[in-house]
Amino acid sequence: MDFLTFDKQPGALRPSYVLAGDQAAFRRRAAEKIAAMAPDADVLRLDAAEAGVGRVSEELHTRSFFSKRKVVIVRGAEAFFPRPNAKSADKLDALAELVAAHKGPDVLILDSGKWDKRFRGSKAIEKSAELIDCGPLPDRDVPKWFERRAKELGTSLGTGAADEMFARIGNDLSRAEAEMEKLRTYAAGRAIGLEDVRVMVELERSYVIWDLLDAVVAGDTRTALKMLRGHFRDGERLVALVAMLLWNVRRLAQGHRAYRKGGAAEIRAKIRMPWDKVDGFVKLASGWTPAKTRGWLKLLLDADLEAKSGGDAELTGEVLVLKLSRAS
Repeated sequence: MDFLTFDKQPGALRPSYVLAGDQAAFRRRAAEKIAAMAPDADVLRLDAAEAGVGRVSEELHTRSFFSKRKVVIVRGAEAFFPRPNAKSADKLDALAELVAAHKGPDVLILDSGKWDKRFRGSKAIEKSAELIDCGPLPDRDVPKWFERRAKELGTSLGTGAADEMFARIGNDLSRAEAEMEKLRTYAAGRAIGLEDVRVMVELERSYVIWDLLDAVVAGDTRTALKMLRGHFRDGERLVALVAMLLWNVRRLAQGHRAYRKGGAAEIRAKIRMPWDKVDGFVKLASGWTPAKTRGWLKLLLDADLEAKSGGDAELTGEVLVLKLSRAS
């Protein structure tokens, strides 16, 4: 079951749940909703790396002095999975046996940022427990989620505000929770407007690199190198800059496909960008090519390898800018 389905209609309380996925905000919200379904229970939180399967079993087999049952939340349940190249998955198999045997009345919640479905133990757990997929939402659903959360927080998002928020922070829903609280306070009782988002929500870091990329494509090497050195002075590492450039190159490739399908209007409809970056993105994407994508990806990956191998990061970055400029 995906998180949105569970959030709307959680169904009857189950003995065991797995909250799997990298959206911590969803996992936290799902755990809160499950606990609320058992108002007569004490909530106990354990760390999987410290507690182990034995401690979890002990808690499920001992009664609470103060309530009829417990809700046992095991955080970091990915610790039960074997490490790479391990010869066995004993912890996971033991956990699977525990989950299969557990019928209540206590409620077990396995909170796991990562969930590997390939193991026998994880497959067995999925058969015995309710698995809630807490992974990222499809991009098309994120603005709707922002609007929904705003209503739950007692406010609302005006026209264009949800789309602008998505353009600025992307699918980072944990950050969205904090930004929504900040915007609600700033709006002071009125609907959160588009301009509020522009003023209060900083661009996601992947967009900060956009001006550098724009200068490189335009062949303005001097400006690009100046920007690059500014990033280094601010403490940015080359591997992080390369990752942000890779992300934007993939966005340009998506934008070019949209352009071929329906022109500039299709880019604006399909690719969400911050309002002050849209025109520049449309211009670049319309003139982008698959050959540029391949060329840039190779240069970026080569620079990433050089940086991770201990090369001079600043020199590698400057050479990268020169090579990207020539490839444009």
